[in-house]
Amino acid sequence: MNALLELTIAAARAGGAAIRAREGELGAVRSKSTAVDLVTDADIASGVAVVRAIAEAMPDARFVVEEREVFEITGVAEGQLGDPAVWVVDPLDGTTSFVHGYPCYSVSVALLEDGQPVTGAVYDVPADRLTSAASGEGAYANGEAITCGDVTSIADALIITGFPYDRTALLDRQLAVFAEVMRTVHGIRRDGSAAIDLCRVAASQADAFWEFGLQPWDTAAGVLALRESGAIVTGHDGAEWTTETRHVCAGNPALHSELLELIRRVAAR
Repeated sequence: MNALLELTIAAARAGGAAIRAREGELGAVRSKSTAVDLVTDADIASGVAVVRAIAEAMPDARFVVEEREVFEITGVAEGQLGDPAVWVVDPLDGTTSFVHGYPCYSVSVALLEDGQPVTGAVYDVPADRLTSAASGEGAYANGEAITCGDVTSIADALIITGFPYDRTALLDRQLAVFAEVMRTVHGIRRDGSAAIDLCRVAASQADAFWEFGLQPWDTAAGVLALRESGAIVTGHDGAEWTTETRHVCAGNPALHSELLELIRRVAAR
């Protein structure tokens, strides 16, 4: 295992330990962009633990962190997504689940070079499951190699999705796609952590994923796991994932193509 991946994993686990220490003791719960976009003391504590773990090993590291309070507490350098090298961190993906005691939330850490992930780790805290990947080195869950599944039809698939914080036109688009998929699919799951969802597709625990309105800290680590597992991940326009991608579609090559076509068909109505 390369040293950068080891550091990525250690940082994700440090964030997970900070979250676990606060389970059942939420402290302050605040809203951000909307009333349903929540942040807790655990989000901040996890972010601090993640960036300190990395900064101790790489004092010149630059970061993009979802929770800006982390910069005020730690004094680490704020980076940009297009930097030659930048760490992208979601300290607690699935805050709503955490607040309600629903066991699906994670820490997501990725190192981006020129806008693309080269190492990534997603730590599913309640399940104690660490999905990791490095460019060209495969994807792993708790040290075991993983690959995406081979289902080739939506009619035979289990598909994961999520719902955007934007409860206006973007939600309407999501619900239209949801209704169309639901007519034929084996089943749909929604657990509330996009980072975990992407890793489940990478590990063939689900067959495909789509969602609107995501951010790069939600997806960067999971995108790398998907790529290294043999899956395809794009925007809803079919273009390769970048840090500008907000609407994501992922699956093995055959299923990705079918799901993407369905999304486009619904969007054209």
